[in-house]
Amino acid sequence: MQGQVPLISWVQAGALTEVIDNYAPGDADIWHACPRRHGPHTFALRVRGVSMEPKFQDGDIIFVDPDVAAEHGRNVVVRFEDSKEATFKQLVVEGEHKYLRALNPDWPGPRLIEIDASATICGVVIGKFVEF
Repeated sequence: MQGQVPLISWVQAGALTEVIDNYAPGDADIWHACPRRHGPHTFALRVRGVSMEPKFQDGDIIFVDPDVAAEHGRNVVVRFEDSKEATFKQLVVEGEHKYLRALNPDWPGPRLIEIDASATICGVVIGKFVEF
């Protein structure tokens, strides 16, 4: 499937804990054409911050598909139980352990954070759109 997907907020993304019904026109104010084949539950988010630079810039639009398997090396959107918002990082899997990695080598915070059962992967990033 290819088509329009809703641009949602990071709070809305954090509320996605299971596969949801398709958005219908009117459910979102802004819709973007997704350039890749995607599942029916795909949504878009606007990147905030610089933790994923240089690959993803502040303001880029990312397309997130909850129906794609989250595997080592994929960029994912994750929600933690204690937070209402989601975060966007690269998934690192080492044996039984899973981590989130910030791609920015100059990131001032921890570049690798271990995740546990309190984390829910909301979806896998399948593409991006850059506005000029």
